[in-house]
Amino acid sequence: MRILAAVDRLLDRVYLWCGYAAAVLLLALALLIIASIISRLIGAYVPGLTEYAGYAMGGASFLALAHTLRAGGHIRVGILLNAVSGRVRRGVQLWCLGMGTVLAVYLAWFLVRMTHVSWKLGDRSEGDDALLLWIPQTLLSFGAVVLAICFIHSLIIFLAGRDDPTVAKGGIAEGEV
Repeated sequence: MRILAAVDRLLDRVYLWCGYAAAVLLLALALLIIASIISRLIGAYVPGLTEYAGYAMGGASFLALAHTLRAGGHIRVGILLNAVSGRVRRGVQLWCLGMGTVLAVYLAWFLVRMTHVSWKLGDRSEGDDALLLWIPQTLLSFGAVVLAICFIHSLIIFLAGRDDPTVAKGGIAEGEV
């Protein structure tokens, strides 16, 4: 059990640090938008600001997924879960975690494959900066892989009979409206 607790703590730290990285990218996004607005107001053209803002938004979104799942912040089927109990409730939760795991693993596989192909082909963005696309795609791939790990982790915890850590306690996530 000590090993499982150590793995839980390690993975929770990974999810938290991905959340921090997402927050940094959101800050970068805000700064890039402000720089874009100011540069237009003064009549200067800074190539790539819009593209970099888009990359920051995509990276922030994907890096935040695992942390948000672990915190119980994703939209859930709380109304349905509150309508059932016992074995049916456990079955619905298992189905949801199972389907989420399958979809997250597929998404991670697809994004890693896409990033690898972009790297092999040397794909570049169509913007003025002509950035190698595998660079921003790596953030999306990493975030999707961490999300897949988080779903697998949550599914194992659920199957082990421990509380589902992805279910927020109270509030709208539990179906209280």
